Amino acid sequence: MVTISLSISSALAAEATLHPVDLRCEYLNNPLGIDRTSPRLSWKLHALPSAGRGLQQTAYQIQVASTEQALGGGKADLWDSGKVNSDRSILVTYNGKPLQSRQNCWWKVRAWDQNGKVSAWSEPALWSMGLLQASDWDAKWIGLKGGDETLPKDPTRSRLPARMLRREFDAPKQIRRATVYASGLGFFDLYLNGSKVGDHIMDPALTEYTKLILYVTFDVTRQLKQGTNALGAVLGNGRFYGPRDMGKSSSIRNYGYPRLLLQLEIEYADGTHSRVVSDEDWKVTADGPTRTNNEYDGEEYDARKETPGWDKPHYDAARWKTVDIMAPPGGTLRAQMLEPTRTTQVLKAVSIHQSKPGTYIVDFGQNFYGVARLRASAPAGTVVKMRQAYSLNPDGSMRSQDNRTALATDTYIFKGVGVETWNPRFRGQGFRRIEVTGLPGKGTADMFSGLVVENALDHTGTFECSIPLLNKIYRNVWWGERMFMRTGVPLDPDRDERQGWTGDVAIDSEGEAFNFNVAAFYDKWINDIFKDQRADGEQSVVSPDYWIYHNGDIAWPSVLTIIPDWYYSFYGDQRILEGNYEPMKKWVEYCAHQLKADYTVDKTEYGDWCDTASIGGKEHDGKDRGATSRPLIGTAYCYINVKLMARAAERLGKAEDEKHYTELAAKIRDGFNQRLFNPQTAQYEGATQTSYVLPLAFGMVPDESRPRVIQTLVDDIMVKHQGYSTVGLLGMQWLMQVLTDTGHADVALTIATNTKRPSWGYMIAKGATTIWERYDMDTRDPGMNSEGLLIQTGGIESWFHQSLAGINYDPEHPGFKNIVMHPHVLPGLTFAKGTLDSPQGKITSSWQTREGNFTWDIMVPPNSTATVYVPAKDADSVRESGKPAGSAQGVKLLRAENGAVLYQVGSGSYSFTCPLAR
Repeated sequence: MVTISLSISSALAAEATLHPVDLRCEYLNNPLGIDRTSPRLSWKLHALPSAGRGLQQTAYQIQVASTEQALGGGKADLWDSGKVNSDRSILVTYNGKPLQSRQNCWWKVRAWDQNGKVSAWSEPALWSMGLLQASDWDAKWIGLKGGDETLPKDPTRSRLPARMLRREFDAPKQIRRATVYASGLGFFDLYLNGSKVGDHIMDPALTEYTKLILYVTFDVTRQLKQGTNALGAVLGNGRFYGPRDMGKSSSIRNYGYPRLLLQLEIEYADGTHSRVVSDEDWKVTADGPTRTNNEYDGEEYDARKETPGWDKPHYDAARWKTVDIMAPPGGTLRAQMLEPTRTTQVLKAVSIHQSKPGTYIVDFGQNFYGVARLRASAPAGTVVKMRQAYSLNPDGSMRSQDNRTALATDTYIFKGVGVETWNPRFRGQGFRRIEVTGLPGKGTADMFSGLVVENALDHTGTFECSIPLLNKIYRNVWWGERMFMRTGVPLDPDRDERQGWTGDVAIDSEGEAFNFNVAAFYDKWINDIFKDQRADGEQSVVSPDYWIYHNGDIAWPSVLTIIPDWYYSFYGDQRILEGNYEPMKKWVEYCAHQLKADYTVDKTEYGDWCDTASIGGKEHDGKDRGATSRPLIGTAYCYINVKLMARAAERLGKAEDEKHYTELAAKIRDGFNQRLFNPQTAQYEGATQTSYVLPLAFGMVPDESRPRVIQTLVDDIMVKHQGYSTVGLLGMQWLMQVLTDTGHADVALTIATNTKRPSWGYMIAKGATTIWERYDMDTRDPGMNSEGLLIQTGGIESWFHQSLAGINYDPEHPGFKNIVMHPHVLPGLTFAKGTLDSPQGKITSSWQTREGNFTWDIMVPPNSTATVYVPAKDADSVRESGKPAGSAQGVKLLRAENGAVLYQVGSGSYSFTCPLAR
């Protein structure tokens, strides 16, 4: 019977057109130690090359088992969904037996296609459960209390060596499974029997430690051995031990001395268990080689203090101290459920030159976040310093002034044994160049490497077009995004701030999603922000709340509605709305309470930060906040928060809230226009480009005045400012898409291809490899003047993909279940192509123009459809794969509008051609 059943199954599978691949649990690939007890499972569908078009999943079956062997044998002892008639392939909620702490969950899925044929089972995937209850933890927080700050003393910079902790233990029997659950604050590296555990850097991800602490799970079965073993950990300071005083000591958090929580659980082959935990039996020393470390000032390493074997059994730790039992930091302990921070790329030095005797400048040719690795030989006691920065001063010295009070200098002291290799482990820096002092002999480029450090997110998108400058801008933005996404927070990469500023990434985050899978990353960070919410709903402008920086601003914390809104549409994830609905509502009520009787708001803290009015100004002279009316910005952002809250309520079926917020939004819109709009001149207060962009983007302009306001904006750009934008942080986030959506994509392209200041092209002409914080970085005073911030990036990343390549999500069918494909063919642009590995699968779009004809090749992934905008004058002129498009397989004519003919297509590859519409 088994043989017959398998034969039938194989025959059916051979006829199926689809096969499930890329299995994910909560967006992650085989995650260990999760703590969501009803995790969501996703897969993509691979189509056979000969399968054709219109492929759809009509049903699925998921099986989950406690062992891989049981799953392979068809024994789904945790959950068998049975055949579920559904086309859903993303975020399917586990609905099996209640999951327990430590449990392994092996799973697989199969799918039925549009013909009712079932696929073979997918390859198995795994997730495991973490420690779900506080009672599961026997471990104690351990560390070393005070008295060991290193010299020299500096009241503005606390110095603290890394703690090294160790414990030996016996595993007397054959080992079946061994798992470590650990959190080391600020950061920790874990070792077992002389080898580092895992390849993570700077675990755990950053949080506000009195509210939330993340622990990391490692499978160490292969590193553990029967007999005597040794565990070791090194604790870095991170953001836990307050590393420095910027003159704002009352507003900088300091959580105390670093500490470790660790629990190793061993399952033996005979079914018995043992446990090794952090407790009084551990030893600790602060006399190790890492003499001090912090994000801002650097790391100092004295290789003469290395003690080989400290993390192996039988090491003599007689001089080590018994650990101190430390107080719990106070936050809730939760599993770290996002991609880890890792070294993802190694850059070679492109040049080295001697700037003065004994000083070398090493150039890696690219701005990035990470560290420099040194590989050299020198006598014992030789001190080499590596200071990081982006650019050079006119005299050839390092332009380190933009780091402000951050020293950004790593120090290595040689032990004098052969070729020594070292790089910092508990910090990073945004930089391109290093200034090296102390090298004996001649420095060479092969002594140095640049290690790129970031959250190891999947790369999901590509873009290219016929204009080389746009490709360079895209590349610069891509590198800038990588610099921000690390340790679970979108952090500034340089100088002495390095906070998770909320205003920078409201729309930039959507652009990042076209290049990286940021789902788990932003799910984590939005949770961080809401944990910083005050009782009245007010939010900090940085998160985690390492600075006590609550100033009542509305515009920057609006990420709390903006990110969940696009995230739901992009990923099809309703939980970001459901799980955050009440704190979102609390935030929006705070915004509403700032309204005056006329339904406007008088203030916003930062204005349109770094618009062109700030060019040539001095830091903190007031010009940084821009020329746009503060009441206009504050009221506009109050409106968009309320409007997006109404949309969230609609999506969740909360009719009463939807009605309330819709009515409130209408009142704010009316009050905004009565106070701030002049219908005779079609101008908003202040008459800046941002003053038009925001009401156009948010839908606040009176319908009868909309054409005139659009034209006023276009005239301001093209006539008054000769094709240049004047917007800052807020205006830039919406500018490019507003111009495109209002029929002026050509104006957006003009802005994007400018090469004089202020423009991205100007930055590139001056050697930029990322996006500057300010348009006048090269001429203004140093200080608040980074070369690697996203402030001037705005929505251009999304614009490349959505408007030029023509790949976008459909909010009515979230998660790319239906794709909006709408490229804009513009003068001077002869081709554009892009790809996106969407939640449903890979989307491609590649178009070109030649001799008055338009050719467009697209690919729609299985289980999706697409609404396709062909830039043709009429349907009769459009062909698909050489046939009239209206009669092509899988192509349905919808209508013609605004210079395009719309079709609905199913999955598959298509080639559209038509004469260019004139």
